[in-house]
Amino acid sequence: MITVALSSLGFCSLGLLASMFSTLAFYAASPHCRWPRLRRAGRLGRQIGLVAATAALWLWMAELGFATGLVVMLCTWMLTALLLPALAAWHRPGVEPR
Repeated sequence: MITVALSSLGFCSLGLLASMFSTLAFYAASPHCRWPRLRRAGRLGRQIGLVAATAALWLWMAELGFATGLVVMLCTWMLTALLLPALAAWHRPGVEPR
């Protein structure tokens, strides 16, 4: 019984982290990224974000089922996608020197 709860918590935690990491990777590859250090690291952001999004989708679907896993993954993705630019605007990172 305890192992089922721990594996469920593990799947949900890994799914949440993978969803947030994929959003961060896509944000790093975006021309709208406001953090210079993240922008420099984001050259492979689209490929890394796609792999992380697929892993997150698989983790959520393995834990919650097809439809619920898809909805939870997309909700986590969109919440993180909304919070990253807001956090960047609040942080006001310096302009990258040219």
